Amino acid sequence: MANKIVSVMDIKPILDLCDSQLEIEWKSGLHKKFNDFLLVNNRLFAVVSKIGYKAVIGVAATLTELITQRTKRFYPDIDAQQFAPKIESLWAGAIDPLYLKTFHFGYDYRDGDGVIIPFYPNWHVIIYLIGDYMENSYYTHNYLMNLSMLARHLMPNKKLFDNWFAETMRKTTETFPCLYDYKDLNRNDYEAKYDCSADIPVPREFFFDSEFQYSEDTAKPVLNAFLQSLDYNNNPWLCTPEEMLEKGFQGTPYKVG
Repeated sequence: MANKIVSVMDIKPILDLCDSQLEIEWKSGLHKKFNDFLLVNNRLFAVVSKIGYKAVIGVAATLTELITQRTKRFYPDIDAQQFAPKIESLWAGAIDPLYLKTFHFGYDYRDGDGVIIPFYPNWHVIIYLIGDYMENSYYTHNYLMNLSMLARHLMPNKKLFDNWFAETMRKTTETFPCLYDYKDLNRNDYEAKYDCSADIPVPREFFFDSEFQYSEDTAKPVLNAFLQSLDYNNNPWLCTPEEMLEKGFQGTPYKVG
């Protein structure tokens, strides 16, 4: 992988969609559709289940940034900046789950008419995803179905989003493949755990910087620059170096070796 260069996809057209003036289609009770962890979409699951454990968090963080940017245009009374520390910690989690602390979410964000808005299902799903990720559960991919369907629903041009998402997942699978196959899992063994130490850390640039040429050599400096920029003393969703070492982190916290 060190010598393999991967050109990342251009997310700018999707960011432009997020800034569209076209109204989002949202009504009372719709949040329940995207909160439903029993939803079945076999075609979508076949796509998202092929990416690596840490890459799941990278895709979830990317979709959350898109959902946040799209939603905040229509609900300016809610301070979307409050989500920034959580999103930042998600990107740290895409490097190693031991950077993360358990998320808490005590709000059912509503508009002036009392309708629960898209921020709520987004973070409801993320909390469960992070819980499973930190517990080393095999079954983290399912949550990407909820998040991708929510992001798609909010976009005014669904074909453009579909094309971007398909290409994103193709390159993510190629670069950060899943190291296990669901067909090989014992679905009755609910105590089974996955050791993600062999999974490749995922930088935000892979999804957001179209000029970034990914390889292990190019990833290392951007991962370290990101980790060094974090203020774990003021972000309640990040562990301190001492907490990470207590949890069994191998190496130097906040540094990619």
